[in-house]
Amino acid sequence: MKHHEVDAALAVVGEGVKADSLESETLDFKLVAESPKATFNLISDALVCFVNAHGGTLVLGVDDKATDRVQALRGVPESYTVEGVRKGIFDRTSPPITAFVEERVVEGARLILITVPQGAMPHSNAAGLATRRLGKECLPFPPHQQREVMIARGQVDWSADASSLSVSQLSAVEFERLRRLLIASGRDHLAELADRALLESLRLIAPNGSVTNAAVLLLADEELIPRVIPSYGYSYQFRPTSGSEATGRTRGTRPLIAAIQAMTDAMESRREVWPLNLAGGVQLQLTDYPSEAARELVINAFIHRSYETGGTVDIEHSPERMIITSPGGLVSGVTPANILTHPSTPRNRLLTETVSVLQLAERTGQGVDRAYREMLRIGKEPPLFEDHGTLVRATLAGGIGNAAFVRFISDLPLRASRDINILLSLTHLRHSRSIDAFELAEIIQRAPVEAQEVLRMMLDDYSLIAPTKRSASKQFPTYRLRAEVLAAMSRSVSYRHVDVDDMDRKVIEHVREYGFVTNQTIRRLFDLHVYAARDLLNSLREREIIDKIGDARGGAGVKYGPGPRFPKSKS
Repeated sequence: MKHHEVDAALAVVGEGVKADSLESETLDFKLVAESPKATFNLISDALVCFVNAHGGTLVLGVDDKATDRVQALRGVPESYTVEGVRKGIFDRTSPPITAFVEERVVEGARLILITVPQGAMPHSNAAGLATRRLGKECLPFPPHQQREVMIARGQVDWSADASSLSVSQLSAVEFERLRRLLIASGRDHLAELADRALLESLRLIAPNGSVTNAAVLLLADEELIPRVIPSYGYSYQFRPTSGSEATGRTRGTRPLIAAIQAMTDAMESRREVWPLNLAGGVQLQLTDYPSEAARELVINAFIHRSYETGGTVDIEHSPERMIITSPGGLVSGVTPANILTHPSTPRNRLLTETVSVLQLAERTGQGVDRAYREMLRIGKEPPLFEDHGTLVRATLAGGIGNAAFVRFISDLPLRASRDINILLSLTHLRHSRSIDAFELAEIIQRAPVEAQEVLRMMLDDYSLIAPTKRSASKQFPTYRLRAEVLAAMSRSVSYRHVDVDDMDRKVIEHVREYGFVTNQTIRRLFDLHVYAARDLLNSLREREIIDKIGDARGGAGVKYGPGPRFPKSKS
């Protein structure tokens, strides 16, 4: 808890404001109890609750129910010295907590501020009870939750624990597969080592001489792995429609690298691809499930799952959606609402680092950012993550990507076309007419100030958006797509402007003056590529503002004149 936050709370306590309403996950107020023993027990319980969560500050000497300032600032007797309070806490916590204790006099009331940081390991009170502060409550902190928190803080790593196997029991075939990956990743010096030396270099040998659990997952054969790690396994099924019977099924216990390859091969064999031709002879691909997005999520499911929880990694594939399920909830601190921006907290750190060395997946960001980027770049929604406590479900939406959006993105500067925050902003603006920093903050999982910086970059650096007239002078304006951007994105946008915009007006004025307009004219007027110009013309045709003239079916000769809803001249 920062001092200025405590000061701000103390400044308003009792000024018609109850201290209880100012309490938070990192701030609490208490009164001295009837005896020093009871007081120290009260303080110790509160600090254990703080230290097992995010740390915090306890202010002793404040009545949290009083609305009158004099009644609220009750103070602490001089008999409670700073050293005495510190020792009382130390003696009543396990492992002992050494707190930061200071006196503070507020309007004649002597208060004691006691601050603790987040603990490196779980703590309990004198009775052996461990609690953790969530919101304003202290809730039980059972052993399985303690272990998850220690995993998140990098203090427990199941994958680095010793297994029951020796190096000689591992598979020669899998060693060869491992060496091929090392060579492909430019680590020939490791690939040339003998088996044991190779494992030692990768830290896959435990202190007792046996191989680690990570080594078993990577290098034991499929008959041996289930005997050592009973929870290991995977399944894949393909359904022609989401509600029909599966027509393709795979289930197995092959070692991790081979399993990932088998799963990605199964998905790839059923992936739908449509070629997309761009100007200049460039050809891109539209697909239902981008290979890199699906592969990253499959790898995540294998390396970040809980192997201390029953269940297998399961993939359900249909044209409508792909669902990848893995046992164990998200690691403590990670939620679907912050998974894109939360610092990497691998559950199985050694396994994750080894897979990173093999360049099978991104270590930083857990590959989630890549899955987001690849889905967004083809005009689709990002992955949907759900944490059900005992399992995590990642869902990719099926169906073809959006050709108009892909064409638009391909024309952006490379940096913008690969910026997840910009892609998320543009995706939102495909379905909503406007956006502001507060909306975007939730979408990109960042603070509103950071979201405003993204919008500023889209405005100043790339000219993608413009502030609305009513909000332009505000600190956090509301933005819309610029007219030419809206036209270029055209059919990827799910809404239509009811009023004729500036681009429409220019086209109408040209048709009124010259009698017709062509694709080439549109390109010259607005500096658009051929496809964006075509989409603008199609939009005007759909609204019956213009209509095709003559018998030409395509090409440069196609002309467009006034349509049934072409505006009449005011004159």
